[in-house]
Amino acid sequence: MQQLRFDGQAVIITGAARGLGLAYAHLLAARGARLVINDLGVALDGSGGSEAPALQAAEEIRKAGGHAIADASDIASEGGAHGVVEACLRAWGRVDAVINNAGNFLGQRPLQEATFEDFANLWRVHLGGTLHVCRAVLLHFHSAGNGRIVNTSSNQALYGAPLSADYAAAKGAVMGYSLSLAAATRGTGIRVNVLSPGAFTRMVSGDVRSAEATRLLEAGLGAAVAAPAAAWLCHPDCKSHGEIIEAYAGRFSRAVIGELPGFWDFDPTPESVAYGFQSLAADLPLWQSPDAASMAFRVLSEAPAHKA
Repeated sequence: MQQLRFDGQAVIITGAARGLGLAYAHLLAARGARLVINDLGVALDGSGGSEAPALQAAEEIRKAGGHAIADASDIASEGGAHGVVEACLRAWGRVDAVINNAGNFLGQRPLQEATFEDFANLWRVHLGGTLHVCRAVLLHFHSAGNGRIVNTSSNQALYGAPLSADYAAAKGAVMGYSLSLAAATRGTGIRVNVLSPGAFTRMVSGDVRSAEATRLLEAGLGAAVAAPAAAWLCHPDCKSHGEIIEAYAGRFSRAVIGELPGFWDFDPTPESVAYGFQSLAADLPLWQSPDAASMAFRVLSEAPAHKA
């Protein structure tokens, strides 16, 4: 297959100074993309902030022969989201794709200990940042008649997460918004997709697990392994739209939200409904996991001829 290039294309990546975002940036830059490295340089919980990580990441890419500028706009605000898009237009004269990767994480704790303020904190960054950037960039995509949007969700949004429900809820909101946006842009040249990636980043590296599990995750769950999925969804040749793509440890799949077989009952009673559901086949997903790392561990353990 001919190498997929991004020569002349301008791509915005939020949360791009570290982890998955930085892996996306290096791959896209190596394929010719001109990048905006957006990052506030905050701690994992969203506190603090510095322009240094974005500046360093952009410098790394330029030293490697790529094209990148740094941007420290707060995309969780409407003004910041418009700011990063304007920065892209000033630097490169166009914007062709955006990867909404920025996010924060407040750690694991029992569900009852997560406050409403915790939920609101994560919604502001994950959902708010995604929504604001999408709105800002869509003005230009509609004018151009094309564009690619990749929004980041998580398997925790699909399967639940009893120890990080605030994060799962925020990522679930991103997924719902993204699928709605895909429905609203169907029939245009704009493509909107959801990426659920896995990597041994700051979010999962601090979890308590066995030494063997940590070794396997470190060896097989590098951010660079998920980056090709993000790059493909950004490419002009990609016609996928409204899809949820999972990328874990070298395994790539489509996740589907749909209905299992049901039954008809036009004169239902509680008893007939109970009987009907008991009679249905127990068709379950391939797996149900509350934790991204445990899903990745299973993938790595079951991968054919995997070499850790």
